[in-house]
Amino acid sequence: MRTVRLAAITAFLLMLPLISRAQINNSPVKLTEKRSHWAIGLMYTDNGFGLSGTYFKNIGRTTDLTLKLSVSGVTDPSEVEYYDIYGNSYIAGKVNRVYLTTLSIGLKKNIFYDDIEGNFKPFIRAGVAPSFVITTPFDRSFFKAFGYAQPGFAIGPYGGIGIEYQESNSVGMSITAD
Repeated sequence: MRTVRLAAITAFLLMLPLISRAQINNSPVKLTEKRSHWAIGLMYTDNGFGLSGTYFKNIGRTTDLTLKLSVSGVTDPSEVEYYDIYGNSYIAGKVNRVYLTTLSIGLKKNIFYDDIEGNFKPFIRAGVAPSFVITTPFDRSFFKAFGYAQPGFAIGPYGGIGIEYQESNSVGMSITAD
């Protein structure tokens, strides 16, 4: 009996370093960085220029839920502005002015987050984007044309890649190809 007890105590003492080792966390401590929660931006597309505002909600260490509201005018590449000899401008064949408002809802995932040090952060993103379109007649004055406006609605998916460069905790730049 005494031998069994001595064997049990010896086994416990030999296992003690293994048991206590399991409770030690040797991984380096990473500080969680606070990503920006909102942004304003300028857009350039093949259809025109616009403004946007984006809200980010952290849902993981490298993943954000994004809500982006963008407003822009839409033009056709065939719309060329001509001037007569008196300096008056006109666009041949233009029928409507088109305005587009899009609410994009999606996920943004920072890729290579632990592999790249510094301020350069590549990402991918995807989501769904419902759009509201308003067309107004071009032959009426700008504000009076809104009395004859025609609404439209569309929805579709989007995907994109981009890079972020963060200068400080409050200043950064993002370039995206959607």
